[in-house]
Amino acid sequence: MAPVRFETDRGGFGVVRFPRPKGRSRTPLEPLQQALETTLNVRFEARRERLFGPRIQSFIFMGERVKLKMLDSGDAQIDLSEADDEMREILIESLRQSHAFESF
Repeated sequence: MAPVRFETDRGGFGVVRFPRPKGRSRTPLEPLQQALETTLNVRFEARRERLFGPRIQSFIFMGERVKLKMLDSGDAQIDLSEADDEMREILIESLRQSHAFESF
């Protein structure tokens, strides 16, 4: 399995983006979810925010719910701007140290 690429967004504080691979129209969710589940030891769940809204993939890490959103550009994104500072640092450092992810 090839490592999943990620970058911390310089424009948005606490935003982690998973860009789509070249030649793909969107980021495949299955490898990304498997890499996050094994690295962070979490379980994903799909929930609707509103009654007929889209399903949002999310997981709970250190007691806080983290949402994985798909952007219109096809990239996936985790927004940690409102999360606890310690939790944000641990999550990003876990991604950097994992062999399942590649930072650029």
